[in-house]
Amino acid sequence: MKLHNNNEENKELSNNETNDVLETKLKKRKKKFIDKERAKELTFKAAKALYDKKLEDIVILDLEDVTTLSDFFILATASSSPQMKAGSDAVYKDLKEEGVLPYAENDNNSESAWYLSDYGFLVVHIFTEEGREYYNLDKLWHEAKKIDMPEI
Repeated sequence: MKLHNNNEENKELSNNETNDVLETKLKKRKKKFIDKERAKELTFKAAKALYDKKLEDIVILDLEDVTTLSDFFILATASSSPQMKAGSDAVYKDLKEEGVLPYAENDNNSESAWYLSDYGFLVVHIFTEEGREYYNLDKLWHEAKKIDMPEI
């Protein structure tokens, strides 16, 4: 988009081009419907990615009768910031292969006690040990049904 242009026709064209780019970006971010079984399958794939990166105390919560925020939460504990990043990156990579990208993530920097990635149907929470204890989502979401991971 041109910032300084006195020609009205070129301004119109530039604005239309800008609108097209924005519309394309929004379409890419638009939430896609994923049925419950597919969501569960992708949730297990994400949990396995965390397991493969040696995260601990991985809990899958089915939120169906608790909230409309999401279908599933995964809570996991990492022993270090690099392990938190590795887990988050592994989930991103595996779900991207399935055509699923996060709608939102927190800053996820090396000082974080909590990495969060929101995929719409699934929210992945990766904590340090201190962060898991402090935020205590296990207790906050105690009404949700825990789901066992399939045999790995």
